Amino acid sequence: MRLPHRLLAIGALVALVSCGGDSPNDPTPTPQGPTIAGVAPAAGPTLGGTTITITGSNFAAGATVTVGGTPATEIVVQSATSLTARTPQHASGPGDVVVTVGTRSGSLPGGFRFEAPSASTNQPPTIVGITSRSSRARAPGAFADLGEAITVTATVTDPETAGDQLRYDWTSDSGTFSGTGREVTWRAPAQASTPAEVRLNLTVVETYQTIDGQGLPISAEHRVTGSLTVRLHASTKEVRDLAVEFLTEFSQQRVSPDQMVRNFSDGCRGKAEEREQVRTNQRDFTITAFTVEPNPPVEIDFGGVCRDRGRVGDACAYVQVRWDSIVKANGRREIATGVGQLNAIYENSRWRLCDSDFLGTTTINGVLSATPFRK
Repeated sequence: MRLPHRLLAIGALVALVSCGGDSPNDPTPTPQGPTIAGVAPAAGPTLGGTTITITGSNFAAGATVTVGGTPATEIVVQSATSLTARTPQHASGPGDVVVTVGTRSGSLPGGFRFEAPSASTNQPPTIVGITSRSSRARAPGAFADLGEAITVTATVTDPETAGDQLRYDWTSDSGTFSGTGREVTWRAPAQASTPAEVRLNLTVVETYQTIDGQGLPISAEHRVTGSLTVRLHASTKEVRDLAVEFLTEFSQQRVSPDQMVRNFSDGCRGKAEEREQVRTNQRDFTITAFTVEPNPPVEIDFGGVCRDRGRVGDACAYVQVRWDSIVKANGRREIATGVGQLNAIYENSRWRLCDSDFLGTTTINGVLSATPFRK
């Protein structure tokens, strides 16, 4: 039976209504992403490390946080509306705070401001002094013989850095260093023209942390320098040369008494005594032949005592000598043989003679004197 058009329309309307509403194919509502309402504190140093609390909604476990585009650390989700995080290092200025949960994010533009701290003032180290210690007992400071190893010590202070945390760079004009730190060993060169001066140089380096123009941490250095001038000697040779030169000039009788004692110390009584003995010798004797040992033994002993007559000195030379002389007053021939003992002192960075003594025997016209000859 054919229905009227009015009934067909009503049937279609009923069918249309029955297709909606509770159909099992309806879409599921989409969850909402996180939102950020505030950040506290809202500012902190560019060096990072500020613990911030972010409040908002829809926070969940596994949430990540960036501040100024850089990941934050130590994120703890307290609840769906609160979490904490530690800020990263970042250049100064405002930074967006972003919380991400899964694939959805919420942000607070300029939610945290990075502020550059004032650069701390780091004072450079101070080299208080540099000293050296010879391997010889009682030797003066800043003294070394050829080939000798001496101990060099730097005294350094720094208000921020412990002395053993500083770097010590040692160099020298010649010779070699061994060891590290504030106390090292320097070995003098084995050969050199002496006396001479050698400069020992020290650079102390302090490495410390500061900030750049953006407030980010950078490493910086302080470098300070100091030096010690060491007097380098060939002590045995220098003392030997002084002793042999004096006795040779004494024997030649060509140099004036004042000139002959030029290498004696003004502080030694022996200088005046020797000048008078030279004057007397040149007045009363003509030395016709002589021998002076060219390579006599020398003992270096600072503050020591020479073997004969108790002469105190820093070095002693023992020179075998022989003089054949004619007494001007009567033509008598005298021959003196024995040891010329000269003691020397180290004065004002150089070796100088102090006293001269002779211990030996003399023969007069071929007859041995009964008494040993001394002067």
